Amino acid sequence: MLENKNNDEFIYNWRNELKQSQDGALLVASRMASRLKESGFGKNDVIELLAVENFDIELCNRVASKLFDAVEAPVAKKVEVAVVPTKYADCAPTIERSLERLSAREFTKKLCSGPYAVVKIDEKQFDSWVRLAELAKTSSNARTALHTELKPWVEEALLNSVLVAQKEKSNIVTADKNKQVYKVAMRKGEATVDLTSGTSTSEKFTQGNYETFGLADEYMVSAADSISPYERLKRALNS
Repeated sequence: MLENKNNDEFIYNWRNELKQSQDGALLVASRMASRLKESGFGKNDVIELLAVENFDIELCNRVASKLFDAVEAPVAKKVEVAVVPTKYADCAPTIERSLERLSAREFTKKLCSGPYAVVKIDEKQFDSWVRLAELAKTSSNARTALHTELKPWVEEALLNSVLVAQKEKSNIVTADKNKQVYKVAMRKGEATVDLTSGTSTSEKFTQGNYETFGLADEYMVSAADSISPYERLKRALNS
């Protein structure tokens, strides 16, 4: 009992000392007001109970108003946008996830192998990229170096997709009721594009492992261009 009494006296004295300063009074009043509100008291009740505790009436009103009258910021309406990259920074998170998920050799093989490889190198350079990818898994400096090496290749691939999409006359048909899947036909072929997942069924997209690195092919660019102006992609890549 004595210990509880000493604790109560300590808290009482501590609170009264805080109340001697403006900041302290605001702190104590705010805490009391929060507890009272949680207990079911309304704004006017809180003001009166704070006043009983000898808080300045102006402070009582200010604390209660802040607690009860605060208007929550409206939640921004979610806007559906096409999942099509416009710059290297859009691809970087996907690249990093793939780097963490794949072995360094598998990552490099997907990046540098095949007719649609993002990075076009010879066999002698392959091992250098594997070593860089391996280091990038554990070293932030090496990861920065990997991004530096990748950026021009990725931006070239993006720009090439834009240029081909602009050059080719495409026939685009909506393939689902939500208008997110499109059938895109060009002179050299056709592909199904899903703008929700950011995927394409073209050989370039699948064999070039574009999904692994967050890239877009010309079919995706054409589909996105059909629903919104896409000139910003060229400007982003040229900035």
